[in-house]
Amino acid sequence: MADERFTQALEETARDLVSDIKKRAGFSITTLLEQDIALTIEQLDRLRELHKGQLKSLCRVECYVDTELMQMEERTPRYSPYRFPEREKFHQRLFLIEAERRKHFVFYEERMQGLQKRLLLLMQRHGQLRIEKGLRSLEDTQQ
Repeated sequence: MADERFTQALEETARDLVSDIKKRAGFSITTLLEQDIALTIEQLDRLRELHKGQLKSLCRVECYVDTELMQMEERTPRYSPYRFPEREKFHQRLFLIEAERRKHFVFYEERMQGLQKRLLLLMQRHGQLRIEKGLRSLEDTQQ
């Protein structure tokens, strides 16, 4: 939970930083870092949208299979054997959907962690450059 709040705060700070990137001109190191931060945020957003879409698709398929399973159970004669081949096939499809969902969550978490680490590194570098720039301007005013 604390990690999630930290990453949300990091993303909000990064979004605030690059919100007015179009207003700045030039090719300094800080603007290049800001552009890289903006691209990383865009990748995070796209990955979230992709994840949402895939989960919706898996849910849709799961609902379809569940509906077919319930309809088949309604049509099954009362005293038929419990191990009905069609029922087994639907249950197997449900297990495969669940396995696919778990695999997708692992992939999503790995990608998100990688992008969040990249964003943290970029924000650290940007902060260091701002501090160095501030120190240089302070030295210039003292001389």
